[in-house]
Order: sequence, then C-alpha cells, then structure tokens
Amino acid sequence: MPDGAPAAFYNLLFSRLGPQGWWPAETAEEMIVGAVLTQAVAWQNAARAIAGLRGAGLLDLRALAAADPPVLASLIRSAGYFNVKARKLVAVARYVTAAGGVAALAARPAAEVRQELLGVYGVGPETADAILCYALGRPAMVADAYARRVLGRAGHLPAAPAAAYEPARRWLAAHLGEADAAWLGEFHALLVAVGKDWCRPTAPRCGDCPALGLCVTGRGARGVGGPRTSVHGRQGGRAT
Repeated sequence: MPDGAPAAFYNLLFSRLGPQGWWPAETAEEMIVGAVLTQAVAWQNAARAIAGLRGAGLLDLRALAAADPPVLASLIRSAGYFNVKARKLVAVARYVTAAGGVAALAARPAAEVRQELLGVYGVGPETADAILCYALGRPAMVADAYARRVLGRAGHLPAAPAAAYEPARRWLAAHLGEADAAWLGEFHALLVAVGKDWCRPTAPRCGDCPALGLCVTGRGARGVGGPRTSVHGRQGGRAT
C-alpha cells in the first residue's frame, strides 16, 4: 500500500464512505463492455444497455466480436451515441479475443497492453485504464475528471498535472507506485463518489464533504453548501 498524502486521503475517504463495490459486473468481459458503454453517459444508462446485451446473449466477447453493429445499436440505445458505441464494442471485443482473451491480456506487461488498447477504435486513455484496472487486475489509476478535480482542489495533485488526463496519470503513477489494482480501483471509486455528491464543478458542498479534513480548498470554504443527507451511490463511473 502506498504512503504519503494521497494514501492518507484514501484512508480518510474509505473510513467515511466505506467500500464502493466497483466495478458492478459479473465478469471481466462485462466490465470491458461497461467501460465502453459508460463513456460520456451516466452509469444507470449504461447499465440498461448492458442488460439489453445480456438478454441477447451478447456479453460474451466472442459473440460480441461477431455481432452486427446495427443490431447492437438497437440494444444499447440507452447508452447514447449508440451507433458509434456499437462499432466500438465490436472493435474492442475483436481485439480482446484476437489477443487470446482476458486472462492472456492480464498476463502481459500492462504498459504494452495499454499501448495496444489505445490503438483500438473507441478506446481512449480513460477507457484503457479502466479496463486495465477493473477487468485485467493490473495497477492503473483512472485519472478522470472526478479524480483530477477532487485531488486538485484538495491539494494532493499539483495544478499542472490536474489540468489534463495524461499528466495526472503519470504523476499519480509515480506517487502511488506501490498500489495494486484493488487499491487503485477503490481509490478511483471513492474519488468519483466525492466528485459526484460534494466536489462538484460549480457550487461544491464543502461544508459536510467527507474529504474536508484533508482538503485545502474545503477548509478555506468551510460551511459552503449546507447539510447533505443523501445516501452515497454504489455505481460505476464514466470512461472515455
């Protein structure tokens, strides 16, 4: 387990929020499908699309690789951009199956697999890291907008790296080098929970944020936002 300020931040969030139960999927193949479907859409909408694919027997990547994109599009309309995402799903499924499946990919060097994923149609850095971490069990921090915003405001990610995905990912990789995939996946899930319920892009609810004790911005804005009583969600995040 890593140490230092980011690890202390993780410990605080975990003590306040508990395990988030990510990624909500029955298999690693379903996780990969979810990583594509949740691009630029709320998880609830992606989950409905996954249910449609499950009902059609298309959560198996070999079946998905052979599927007709227009047929897929009709099943995943709730995920938005369904025609494009149908083609993305086929491309990703074909890559994984051609590589020998999930287990074969998980056994290879993570950096090599990441580079290959980035060459697959529809896979950007966030999606690649989500697949590596949650589906393949490889250490990869998903430095999405939630993570960058929360860690940047808290003072645990310098301003320059927090501005863009790749600089943030590299900085976090350097400072969380001892973390395994389970720890990194939980950290990302906790950061998303904070980003969705408290550390919003505008009008953040700093007053009762669970990160308040270790957040420089929150301490400076103590009392902003008023009381918060909602239950914290246990749901997947977004990927691009």
